[in-house]
Amino acid sequence: MSWISTLTPLHWALFSLIPIGIILLYFLKLRREPVEVPSTFLWKKTIEDLHVNSLLQRLRRSILLFLQLLIVALAALAMLRPGLRGETSSQGRLVFLIDTSASMQTTDVDDDANRFERAKRLVSERIEAMSDSETAMLVSFSDRAEVLQSFTSDRNRLRDALSRAEVTNRPTDVLGALKAADGLANPRRTSQAGDVNDVQVADALPADLLLYSDGGFQTVTEFDLGNLAPTYIPIGTDNVTNLAITAFSAERNVEKPEQVQIFATVVNLGTEQASATATLTLDDELLDASSVDLPVGEQAGLSFSIESEEAISLKLALDINDDLAVDNVAYAALTPMRNVSVLVITPGNSPLEIALSTSKAGKICQSEFVPPEYMATESYEQRAESGNDDLIIYDRCSPETMPRTNTFFIGALPSNQVANTDGTTSEAWKWGSEMSSVALIDMDRTHPLMRYLELFSLLIFQGRSVEGPAGSTELLGADIGPMLTIAPRDGYQDLVLGFELISSDADGATQTNTNWYAERSWPVFILNVLRYLAGAAEVSGAPSYTPGDTVRLRVESAISNVDVQRLGDKPTSIPVGPSGVTEIVETDSPGNYRVKSDERIVDMFSINLFNRSESTITAAESIELGYESVEGKVGGVEKRREYWRWLLVGALAILATEWWVFGRRVG
Repeated sequence: MSWISTLTPLHWALFSLIPIGIILLYFLKLRREPVEVPSTFLWKKTIEDLHVNSLLQRLRRSILLFLQLLIVALAALAMLRPGLRGETSSQGRLVFLIDTSASMQTTDVDDDANRFERAKRLVSERIEAMSDSETAMLVSFSDRAEVLQSFTSDRNRLRDALSRAEVTNRPTDVLGALKAADGLANPRRTSQAGDVNDVQVADALPADLLLYSDGGFQTVTEFDLGNLAPTYIPIGTDNVTNLAITAFSAERNVEKPEQVQIFATVVNLGTEQASATATLTLDDELLDASSVDLPVGEQAGLSFSIESEEAISLKLALDINDDLAVDNVAYAALTPMRNVSVLVITPGNSPLEIALSTSKAGKICQSEFVPPEYMATESYEQRAESGNDDLIIYDRCSPETMPRTNTFFIGALPSNQVANTDGTTSEAWKWGSEMSSVALIDMDRTHPLMRYLELFSLLIFQGRSVEGPAGSTELLGADIGPMLTIAPRDGYQDLVLGFELISSDADGATQTNTNWYAERSWPVFILNVLRYLAGAAEVSGAPSYTPGDTVRLRVESAISNVDVQRLGDKPTSIPVGPSGVTEIVETDSPGNYRVKSDERIVDMFSINLFNRSESTITAAESIELGYESVEGKVGGVEKRREYWRWLLVGALAILATEWWVFGRRVG
């Protein structure tokens, strides 16, 4: 028999006054007024009342007093919560790990809404079965771990922590939760082993590791359990039905931008054949549908074609009531065009003006041309410091201080300094050769800036090779060295071209230095610069992220804040950084998200599960933790048998008896 007190010592002291008060009531002498009666019928009863209410008189036998004290005694025993439980192996310290990943929403369990609710119930039962000498901590985990309650013997705190645990749409990574438990059970040393000054920071504290999960995570091999004794409680069954959408995207036809191609992949990750209808909707309006019938382990590709020139939000849903609903729906979108601001500082460059004024560039770019003397004005200093421009192009000129934005240098070098180990400074960028003729020999076709380009037929009369700082990337190579190089700079990027487009002769007359401006690749290259360096993009497929990911977007730098709205929810205002970068962290719910400035859509993205591991919902019979295999323990932990409810029932029965006796006595 074990006891779990529900009252504090102060409360017990107050409770002990109740039986004392009951006894004192039987000694209390009541004031009674004389009453004249026409007979002696009440004399005997009156004499008995006077005897009972006389102070310091010997207490006479009273069945009512006995019953009342018995009721109080039973209530006290009930508040001590007597109970019995079977002998369980425990080291006195328990670590509860409860899985809150997307697969725990599976509804293949009886008597509970889903696997997560089953896990919560089992954890709650083990908390109630704890002895007074046991302490426990509670950790929830999905793709990240959260310590809901550190070690405590207070069951109320553990109950409150368990009530705060919520299932998520995120994938599973148990390693973070294991590390949280390991930090308490296996304290590390202060230095390397073998060091004479090595000190153990704390005694190792063995603990029972109770893992409540369906086992849908990768094998954890490079982890030493140490003093943790693992117990795996599998949640779920091995007979499930689940069709999952593992891919869904929308792209415009390059030749005909008004045509939208939509692709999706559906996989049967259950244990029996399943069929469904895949329904495609545009802003909740039905567009198309396709049937899917898949054997176990097979997948099917779906394709749709629609026409739209606007930014759109698409949804694909499987019409099936299987065991996991979160992967039956997928989202995709086409982003709107983003207009960027470009400042061009040049003594005059007609090929650049023409390239920035084409119909495609004009849709995504607002350019302003100024002479090099503009860099000496206060207006330029404010623009460069605030980063209001998405891109600054320096043609044959360089600023004294680099601006807080991305840059493109044509025939010039950035003017930034780097510190050397000897305390001196040197130029981060420098020319690698003297001015000479140039023949292109190599190109990085994988980089977005060099997409769709053919440059080996260019004529370049004069140029110099470019040597960039550490971390720079050569995009275009020539016989004299790198000719186009890009390098990072404090969160920004600098692109340097080693030859001029327009040059001046000895007399100051303008002359062309290359035929690139006459090639079809020139406006294509400028579009690549606008899209990659300035952040502009035509209407295209919106990116898709996993639930819980931090979404980093770059919008127009002139925007101070944006409203982020998941379709169907209320918008949330988020500030925008000085360079137009904003981070969105509230991404737990799948759906299409729109980023607006006032009423204008500036960007879009989607949140989808798209995780085969989470959609493979068959509960694992065993898991690999550290270097050992842990078999699932079916049946969980033995429940504690408590008797306080029966004690309360007995107290109520005795209270009813006391009322009956009192009624008969008065009658």
